[in-house]
This record gives sequence, C-alpha cells and structure tokens, in this order.
Amino acid sequence: MHWVAWDKVALPKDKGGLGLNKLHLTNSALLAKWGWRFKNEKESLWKKVIESIHVSNRNWDFIPAKKSSGGVWRAIVRSLANTVSGGVPIRRMFKGIIGDGSDIAFWIDPWASDIPLKDLAPNLFRLEKVKKCKVKERLDGWGRNGSVDWKWKRQLLEQEEWSQLSLLTNLLHSWSGMLTNSKDKWKWLGNGEGTFSVAEVRRFLLEEIDASSNFVLSWCRWVPIKCNIFVWRAAMGGIPTLMSLRSRHISVVDPMCQLCGFADESVDHIFTSCMVASILWQGISQWCKVSNIYAFSFGDLIELHNYMGLKGVAKEVFKGLIMIGCWAIWKARNEFRFSNKPVCASGILSEVKAIGFLWFSNRSRNKSISWEKWCKFDLCK
Repeated sequence: MHWVAWDKVALPKDKGGLGLNKLHLTNSALLAKWGWRFKNEKESLWKKVIESIHVSNRNWDFIPAKKSSGGVWRAIVRSLANTVSGGVPIRRMFKGIIGDGSDIAFWIDPWASDIPLKDLAPNLFRLEKVKKCKVKERLDGWGRNGSVDWKWKRQLLEQEEWSQLSLLTNLLHSWSGMLTNSKDKWKWLGNGEGTFSVAEVRRFLLEEIDASSNFVLSWCRWVPIKCNIFVWRAAMGGIPTLMSLRSRHISVVDPMCQLCGFADESVDHIFTSCMVASILWQGISQWCKVSNIYAFSFGDLIELHNYMGLKGVAKEVFKGLIMIGCWAIWKARNEFRFSNKPVCASGILSEVKAIGFLWFSNRSRNKSISWEKWCKFDLCK
C-alpha cells in the first residue's frame, strides 16, 4: 500500500519530500552531462566521432545531431532540447565564456546572450560567408576600436537586415568582455559559480515545482533517519492508524484508540490528545524544565521546539525528544495491538530518556555527556 504519493516522496527535503530521486529526472541530468562534455572535451576521440557523423555544412546547432539519424546521440540532443524547467530547456543553461575567442563559434554558440546570435539575427546569419567562424575572427579588432569584422555575401539592403545589425551591435557593446590570452570555457547558468554537475541539473529541473503549500519537516540530525522519516510520514498522514486504514476502504471493526479507548485513532489523537501521549509530554516538559506541552494537532507538536524558549543545543535536543516520543508512542501502540503488551506511560518516558541518551551521545558532537547530566537536562542549556 502506498501511504504517500511518490511525487511528494521524490521532492527535495527543503520542499517537503524525502529527497529521493525520480528516475527520469536523474536520467535527464545524466544525459545533460554528455552535452556538457561535448562542449568542453575538445580533443576527446568520442567527440571527434560524433562530429564526423553529425556535423555538416547544413547543421548549425551548437550541439549538433543529424536529423536523419537515430541512435543514442540523437536521443541525448533531443533530451537537452525537450527537458525544460520553467519554460527553459537544459541546453539554454550552457553559455560560452570568451577568452581568446579561438574555440567558441561567433554565430552558433551562445556567448553574448543566452541565445546564439544566429537565432537573434537569422537574416544576417544567412548573409554570413563563414557561418562557423570563431569569435576571434570577428572581434579581432574589438579591443582596439570596437569594430566587428563582418563578412557578408552582399551588402545589407532590407530594413530587417539593418534592424538586426543594430540589435547585434547594441548587444556586443553591452557585452563587457574582451579577448584575452586565456582559453574559452563554458559556464552553467544554473548557479552563481557556473560549475556543472548532475546534482545541479537536477536542482534546476526541480526549481519549477511549487512547494509553497507543502509541509516541510525540520529534520533532526542526531536522531536516526528512520525516526525522522516516521515523523514525516505521520505528518503526511502516512502511518496505518485505524482511521487512516478506514479512509482507504480497509475493514476496521473498531476504530477507537488502542491506548486510551476514548476517541477514534487518528494521527492527531494518538500523538496529542490521547491520555498516554498527554502523560508522556507532561513528563518530558518537566524533565526539560519547560512549560507544559499543549498541542492541538500533530503539526503543532513537531513545531513546539520553536516556541518553548529554548536555544542552541537545548532546542535541538528538545526537537529530537519530541520525535523520539512519537516513535515510542507508536511502538508501544503496535506492541499492545499485536503482542498484547501492556502500555505504561512512565515506561515510555523512561524509554525516551534511554534511547535519547544513546542516540545523542553517539550521533551528536556532545559525545562526552554523562547519563547523570542527561537526566538533569543540564548540559543542554
């Protein structure tokens, strides 16, 4: 049974998910890496093979693919063009950074803007004599007099041609670069550093997802991930309480709480208003020397650490103890339901203290804490 939709599970943690990878996003990111390598690995044998097959005098794409051919490379180029985020395809995130201008193509590669000049001025591109010319060939005199060495098949005649020339001239004057002695390179526009990685491509593809209304769990580092995930599942309504089972059309004879028998067993009830939970939270509040814990929903409960007046380590410890408390309540509920083990609120509190000490002393930076100080909650101030 799927308790939480996969689309939510596969979201990053900061968007309310578990940070698992969707296969098609990871595949698109891995394919994008081949496009990036094609633009950066100038002398690689595999690139020369691709160019010998797919580059022709009629193909002006900066990542070329022969339209009449199939195969892996054609699929890679198609993925770069068709995989979009926010209306922007992956290929638009590649931009050339000019050094000496000897490697980046003036018309074909995107360098002065995010779009190749051939697409900004298609009429002028048709008039260009050497369509695969490099930036250096056209801007050799740029640093001296700001001129461009245009090579047209004929003089410009039409109004649209002059308009496009004006557009390119203004664009080049707004371009702040100059030819240097360094080599041309490529930049990934998805981050401020310009560095490319598969993880950065995945992050770019996930940016368009609107997660503003999603619940985002504040994860606790010193608590094991299984406990964090349990709390996340509970917040998503993804644990098998009796009311959750009934809502999924599973036959439940008696939906009353297994621990107190006073109300239907829901996530909110079992962790906030159940008598066993209330006694546990009262014991934890006395132990941690904070005001009594009152929560009207599970969401309120797991956000309490922000409102108890605790700071630093104490705040982080309290957050973890609430998670462990929820874990222990659910464990006691299952042991009672399936093994007929009696439930004792004081025993659950003792278990929370013991497990909390074990995890905190082994998984946090405060490894020197003693059991005595832990029981007094002294080192957590």
